[in-house]
Amino acid sequence: MLEIVGTIFGSVFSGGATGLIGVALQRFADYKNKQLDIQAGKQKFEQDLALKQVDMQIMEKEWAGRVQVAQTEAEAAADAAASKAFEASYAMEPKRYSEGQTVGKVGGLLLVLLDLFRGVVRPALTVYLCVLTTMVYYQARELIANEDLDPDQALKIENLIVGTILYLTTTCVLWWFGTRNKQEQPKIA
Repeated sequence: MLEIVGTIFGSVFSGGATGLIGVALQRFADYKNKQLDIQAGKQKFEQDLALKQVDMQIMEKEWAGRVQVAQTEAEAAADAAASKAFEASYAMEPKRYSEGQTVGKVGGLLLVLLDLFRGVVRPALTVYLCVLTTMVYYQARELIANEDLDPDQALKIENLIVGTILYLTTTCVLWWFGTRNKQEQPKIA
């Protein structure tokens, strides 16, 4: 009987111990699985975050490109508008006020004088500015030669005068002779 009791107790205790060990192993495996799930979730989050950052960088570049296109289109539109305005000034250039008008002798004479004045203004202004800049240059050279200036001051003054004269003269002359030669000469009837 003792043997039966010992077998029963031995079986119960060994079965219980085996069950407890099984439960402990199962809990440990569940714990490890949970850790792996957390780690996988963390990696997925980091990957999603990296993808979002890449998407954001792509979107920033796309918007920068759109802004660049918009700026280029705006500049092109401004250039086109400026060209149209310049073209309109060319269209007015050959126009003569005295043509096709019946205003009498005095009115006709005034319109002819207006046409003469319009035709002479730019060339006369160009010649005047060239003569004026030459006079300013010679007067400045005389002033620098007669004044007691140290060499640095004289050089600065001369550079300033020469630079200004060159800028104004070339602007005037090139504007008149450079852009106006593109158009067809007006025909005198």
